[in-house]
This record gives sequence, structure tokens and C-alpha cells, in this order.
Amino acid sequence: MIRINLLPPEDRVKKRQLHLPDMSTVYLVGAVAIFILAIVSISIIQSHNVRSLEKKIEIATEESKKLAPQLAKIKQITREREEVDRRLSLITTLDRNRYFRVKLLNDLGFKVPNNCWLTNVTELSQNNFSIDGIAFSNYTIADIITNLEASPVFTRVDLTVSEKGIINDREVMKFTLSANVMPQ
Repeated sequence: MIRINLLPPEDRVKKRQLHLPDMSTVYLVGAVAIFILAIVSISIIQSHNVRSLEKKIEIATEESKKLAPQLAKIKQITREREEVDRRLSLITTLDRNRYFRVKLLNDLGFKVPNNCWLTNVTELSQNNFSIDGIAFSNYTIADIITNLEASPVFTRVDLTVSEKGIINDREVMKFTLSANVMPQ
């Protein structure tokens, strides 16, 4: 069947004609579409990464809460160990110097010459002693100083006081020495 349109051309239904846009418009629309697609895909990837990191943080927080009592116990044990180490070092120091004063007095006793007597030995500080005594002459006092300086225990011996005294109608020399000692 043949159709004939008898309407005048201005009244006829016009068919739409498809006009293709320029190529530059197509490229521009394509570039905008690719840009939007890239932004959307980056946004999706980043939101996925954020959710993944939040899950890891949550897991780490839970694990930290589980391990908190163990960490507290480890810290307590560390403090106790430090206290024990401190006490052991103190005991070691005391044990190392246990016989020092005995050796000091023994050495002092062997270094005292004849006609010389010690009346007092005082510990002024850890390595400093004061020695009081009586002798018949200044030569005897010089002998005890020389003998003590020759000892490996005494490092420096100084005469601080030397004065005349009388004991049982006998003239004597009273002396005081200061001596530095070296623990061995």
C-alpha cells in the first residue's frame, strides 16, 4: 500500500533529522566522562581502603585490649627484676669489701714498728682513715709512715699531729696520721 500525503508542506509532520556533533565536542564529552569515571573509581578505591584500615585498627585495638594484662604483668616483672638486680649488686659490693677492713687492720698491725703503739683507728670516710698512736721518738713515727706508704693498701699517709706527752713519768710522742686506703 502506498501512502500519499496530500497536506501542504508546511502542515506536514516533519521528520527529525539527526545531526552529528563535531568531533571536538565528542572528544570533550569523552574526556569529561573519563575524568568523572576516574574520580568515581578513585573515590570507590579510597573508601574501600579506609574501610579496610578501619577494620585493621579495630582488630589491633581488640588485640591490644587482650594483651593489656600481659603487658602489665611484664612491666611488673621487669620492675621486680630491676629491684633484684639492684639488691644483688649491693650484695656483691658488700661481699667484695667484706674482708677489706680486716685486711686493713692486719696490714696496719704488721707495719707498726717496735716501741710504737696505736691507740685509735677511725674511719673518716670510705677510703680515709685517721690513726692515733704513741711512740718514743720522731724516728719511730717516721718508720711507721714509711712502712704504711710501702704497703699496697695505703695510698697516702700524712702526719697531721705530733706532740710531746708524758706517760708514767716517761716522755713520749703522741701522733695522728691521716691515711687514704685503696680497697683490694
